[in-house]
Amino acid sequence: MTELQLKDIYKKFGSKVVVNKLNLTVESGEMLCLLGPSGCGKSTTLSMIAGMQTPTSGSIMLEDKELTKVAPHKRDVGLVFQNYALFPHLSVFDNVAFGLRRHGVPKSEIGDRVRASLASVQLAEFEDRFPAQLSGGQQQRVALARTLVLKPKLVLFDEPLSNLDAKLRQALGIEIRLLQKEYKFTGVFVTHDQEEAMLLGDRIAVMNGGNIVQLGTPKEVYKKPVDPFVANFIGESNLLPIANTDLGTSSETMEITILGGHKIKVIANDNNSNPSKVMIRPESIEVLVDKDIDSEKYNYLTGNVAYINYTGTSYLIGIKVEGIEKEFLVRIQNMTEDLHFSDEEAITVKWKIKDTLIY
Repeated sequence: MTELQLKDIYKKFGSKVVVNKLNLTVESGEMLCLLGPSGCGKSTTLSMIAGMQTPTSGSIMLEDKELTKVAPHKRDVGLVFQNYALFPHLSVFDNVAFGLRRHGVPKSEIGDRVRASLASVQLAEFEDRFPAQLSGGQQQRVALARTLVLKPKLVLFDEPLSNLDAKLRQALGIEIRLLQKEYKFTGVFVTHDQEEAMLLGDRIAVMNGGNIVQLGTPKEVYKKPVDPFVANFIGESNLLPIANTDLGTSSETMEITILGGHKIKVIANDNNSNPSKVMIRPESIEVLVDKDIDSEKYNYLTGNVAYINYTGTSYLIGIKVEGIEKEFLVRIQNMTEDLHFSDEEAITVKWKIKDTLIY
C-alpha cells in the first residue's frame, strides 16, 4: 500500500516562506491534485516529494519510510515533467528503456517491458522514431511510458499537460486517469488549471500562499468552497458584497441586504456571524419565465442584459444589476431553443436559497 504523508512541511527561500507547515496524506491508489495560482507553493511541494529540494523542516513518509533526506533516485518515485525531458539523440524505444538499463534490469526483460509500456500509451508503432519526429502529445506519451515502465510506487506530475492545446490536454488527461487505474499507482498531480484538476483528481488540495486552504473531492470544492478565494478560483462565481444582515432571521433562513439594497435569503447557521460576501454559481441561476414568485424557496434579482454569449454548450448572460459593480453571471445549459434577449432588456433571474453561500 503506497501511502504518502507530509508532516509539518515548511520551506523557506531566504526570508520568504514558500510552504507553511503543510500536512497532507495521499491514500494508496489515489490521484491527488495540487491546485493553485503561480507562486502558491504547489511545485515546491512536488519538488520536495521528488527529492529535488529539501524541506527546511518537516518530514516526508512513503509507506512509513522516511524519505526527507533520501536521494531522489532511491525513492521509487516517478516524475513526469512539463517539458517532456526526452533525450533527442535516442529513439523512442531507447528513451523508455533508459531507466530500466540504469536500474540494471536484465536485457532479456527490457524489450517486453518497453513494448508493453508503449502499447499502453498507444505508441506501439513509434519505437524507432526520434523525439523530433513526434508531436507534443506523442512526446508527452513517451515521457509517461518512460515513467510507468519502472513501475514506481508513486508518480508525480509537474504540470505535464500545460504545453498542449485544450482538446489534446483533455484527451491525454483522460488517458492518464485510465492508466492510473490500470497500473494502480498513487499519484500527485500539480496544475493551475481547475478543469484539469476536476478531471484528474480523486481529491483536490487547493493551495494559496503556501497553505492548503481546502482539501476535498472535486464536487466538494466546487459545490462548497470554504472561502471567496476558492469560490473564485474554482469555476465561475458571483461574489456579491453584503451591506448588512440586520433584518432578522427565521428558524431556517436569514435575510440579508447586498449592495444596491437588494434583499436575499441565505440558510442560517453558526458560520453566518459577520459575513461580508455571498456567492452564487452562474449555472445555479434560471431566468424567470413566468410571474410565479416563491420567496420561501428562491432568491430573485432584476437587471438589464449587458451581453449574451453562446459557447456551444451553453449561454452565458451578463446582467447589469443596480448597485453591483460587476455583471451578474447566469449560465443557461441544455437549451432546446435559441435564447434571445435584446441589449438592455430587463429580466429577472432566480436561484434556490440553498444555493447561496455566505462568507
